[in-house]
Parts: sequence; C-alpha cells; structure tokens
Amino acid sequence: MFPPPLERTTVILNSLRARRRIGVPVVAIAAVALLASCAASTDEAASSQDVIFALKEDPTCIDPQQVTVTTGLNVARQLVDSLLDQDPKTGELVPWLAESWTANDDLTSFDFTLRDGVTFSDGTELTADVVAANFDAAMQLGASASLVAQYLAGYTATTVNDESSFTVDFSAPNAQFLQGASTITLGIVSAETTTETPEARCQSIVGSGAFVLESYVQNDSLEIVKRTGYDWGSELRGHTGEAYADSITFPIITENGVRTGGLTSGEFDVIQDLPYIDESRFATDDYALYAAANPGVPNSLIANTSTGVLAEEAVRKAVMIGLDRGEINELTGSASGQAPTSVLTSTTPGYTSQAKAMEFDRDGAIDLLEEAGWVEGADGIREKAGQKLTATVTGFYAQDVLEAAQIQLKEIGFDLQLNMVTPGDFFGAIASGSYEFLGAGLTRTDPDVLRVLLSQEASSHWAIVDDAELEALLAEQATTADADARQAIIDDIQALVVDKAYVIPTLETIQLHASSSSVSGIVFDSASRVNLFDMKLS
Repeated sequence: MFPPPLERTTVILNSLRARRRIGVPVVAIAAVALLASCAASTDEAASSQDVIFALKEDPTCIDPQQVTVTTGLNVARQLVDSLLDQDPKTGELVPWLAESWTANDDLTSFDFTLRDGVTFSDGTELTADVVAANFDAAMQLGASASLVAQYLAGYTATTVNDESSFTVDFSAPNAQFLQGASTITLGIVSAETTTETPEARCQSIVGSGAFVLESYVQNDSLEIVKRTGYDWGSELRGHTGEAYADSITFPIITENGVRTGGLTSGEFDVIQDLPYIDESRFATDDYALYAAANPGVPNSLIANTSTGVLAEEAVRKAVMIGLDRGEINELTGSASGQAPTSVLTSTTPGYTSQAKAMEFDRDGAIDLLEEAGWVEGADGIREKAGQKLTATVTGFYAQDVLEAAQIQLKEIGFDLQLNMVTPGDFFGAIASGSYEFLGAGLTRTDPDVLRVLLSQEASSHWAIVDDAELEALLAEQATTADADARQAIIDDIQALVVDKAYVIPTLETIQLHASSSSVSGIVFDSASRVNLFDMKLS
C-alpha cells in the first residue's frame, strides 16, 4: 500500500538528501579518520548529482506530441530528442537525430537522413520506420495534439527510403515544418509508444533522450534518471556523452512561497517560475537566476469578434490604446522584460515593431468610444442602446496581468470581467468558441504562430475573426519559400492585426527560474523551455 502523496514526496526528498550525506568507513588512527572523513564527505557532496527541481504545477501530460502546458514541455524535453535543434540566439537549425536534410523548391517534400547509433530507452533502434510511425500516429491523436496538427499541416505521408532515410510529403507548401521538427512537440518517441492510447502516453513515454522517466505520481512528483550510454546530443549542448545529473526529482509545489522558501532553506536546488516580485531578493551571489522571453504571441487579449461588444472595431481599438503596457510590465512583469510592441514578441523571428499604433492614449480611446456612441453611465461604465460596455476574459494564468488591464480599462469606461479557469476548461472554451476574450499567449519560434492563432482554417485557432484579407495573408506566408518575400507578408499581417485589434498584447512573458549558486548548466532552448542535459551540482 502506497503512502499518501505528501509522504511519498517527503520520502523521495529525504532519500536524496541522505545520499548527499553518506559518510566513509572509519580508519584506525583517529586524527587521520577525522581528516579522511571530512575530505570524503566533501568529495561525496561535490560528486552527488541528484537534483531536486520544484515545479509550480502538475505537468498533466508528459507526451511531447500532446502537451501544451509549459511545465509538461519542460519535463518532456529531457525525455525526448528531436530531428533538428534550433540555436536560440541565431535561429539556425542544426542536426540532432537527423544528420542531414533537404527540401524541394516549393517546400512540399523534405528528405532526412538519420544519424547512426541512436536507441530508445527500451533498447530499440531509431529508424526511418519509427519516425514514420511517429508522424502517422501523431496525426491520429486529433484534438489532443493541436500543435502537431499545425506543424504537420497538409501532411500526406512519410515514405521510408531505407533504414536511415525518409521523405516527409505535404499536399501544399509547409514553410514552417523544418522549424517544427526542432520543437519538443515533434519530439520522437519509440515505436511502442506510438501504439499506446493518448491517455497512456500522457502518463508514460519511451524516448531517446538523455533522461528516462522513473516515476510519475500526478499532483505529487516526478523522477527522471540519467540514460546510461547516451551519446547523441546536438552540437548546441555544452558537452558530449551522458547527462551530468544522475537523477532529477520534480516535486510539485503549487504555492509560490513554499517554492521560494524551499530554495532558501536548501530543500530545493532549482525552482520553476520564481515570482517576479521575488526577483530582486534572489539576485545575490547565493543564487542563480535564469530568464528568457517567450517567443511567439505575447500575453494578450485575444478577441472573439463574432459576439457582444467585441464585434465593434472601434471598441477593440479603444481597448488597444487604452492599455498602458509600460505600467503593466512595471507592476506585473519581470525586471528582465519589456512592454510588447507587436502581436509577435520582440524575440520572435519576423517581429516588426508596431509600437506607434499600440501607443497608450487614454484620451484617444475615450474619443473612439464616444464617437461610436458609447456614453458614460452613472457607474462610470459606458452604455449604448441599453447595453453595457463589458466583456469577459477567460484565462488560466497571469491573473495579475488581467487585473492590471481590468483596472486600466475601467478608466475608459470599459468593464473587463475575469473568468479564471483550469487549463482544461480554457482549451475547452477554445474548442467550443464559448468566450469573448481569451487571456493568454502562444509560444513558438516562428511567425507562423500567427496563423495557428488567427486562421479560421487552422483546426485549433484561438481568435474568431472574419477577415478574408487576413486569411489570405496567413495562408500565403505559410507557403512562401523566399525569406524576404515571406517577411514582407508577415509585416503586413502584424500591421493588419494591430490595426483591427484582433489581438491586444498586454505583457511579454519571461520564463524566470532560480537555483542555488551550486547549480550550473541550465539553458533555454529556442522556445524558452529548459534543457537540463548540462546541469550539474558543484
């Protein structure tokens, strides 16, 4: 019979601490014994590579092809490798599981050759057949794999040429596929994993990554252990061979104060999501901070323009310029961040500033509303034809950002109501279209993220808009191979989306984690997810 979840977590943590405190045998001479014991204890502490990394929430799913929550992606990245890797500084794609690749001129066909010697943690080999099984099975996951459907848009088949080479074909040009092949979402799992049910895959997967899943107790903890014999990390990693950490335990600690307190006391080596308000407190030599801005679409109010007051362009435009993003960043953001200036974050390839069109102008926002017939009511909220100027935003995180926006918009007479829900209910609202505003951002290291968010042809689009010009531009950029021509289209998309206020940015999200100063080697990938291959304790 298993002990309760909190007791299990305590057992795991105590076990790891005990490993760090193991002594050495006593020798005959007391003075020598004392010196030897001290030296051995120091060596043991230095060589112990059992890391405790406190998570802020349950991952909910660890299958990279299904998971969309950042915490789940952070864990999944340690378990699976991808065909390609992407340099977070330059955006360059480099080899990983695939040693080479080419694309045809219209980007409908992609040839890959796999590197030799790669195996999964169940001992099976990575072959072209396994990759084909991954892509075929991923397309069958349906709604639970919404990001896969976007990366593999137009997918027709993967043809196996021989054991190590294959061709991926699409029915239409797919300009974002190669970048997608570097993501966790298209991480490769074993052939057996591809045959499991979506529910089973969420609980346990077999990958070729540098770590192997040891245990996962939902809402309690996870443990991963080093993969013996691993020797196929990408060239972006800091060393070759096996990972440095012998094991990483992830207790799930939802209370911010408990995570920060555990870091201070030494209970935890690393914590996920250091609250921005605590950033300055941990900016000392005793700790290390890790900050990276999410690429993609910043935290935003994402509109359903088919319903309520948001059907009026003037209302959406008033909300756009009625927000003081500098103040929101100062109140709720990281010291490492900046206010958003486009519907793409400043770290996203293809970003072009729209700062002028998004500039805070409270008086201008009020003028827009008054010209549109919205009159201030007795309670300060505007009205027209008996209708209140109000809309509800549905979100599942960053409530402080939404509250700041709520306060600011009240000053122009707009009543923003907050509906904070679970992640499952949030994505359920997207699936059913039962929302007015969505409050969230969408991470991806490619401007095609705007198509995923806005195209009504995309199976899991978030915004609801009826704009033929925008739809045509979104489709065109996804099928344009020439980089300069594609950038011009992406510039037009950003300008149009800001002008029509389909997406109203609020904050650029910074992934902010913290560790004790004894930890080194934590890095971010191009999507601001952590890679722990080089992590070690001093």
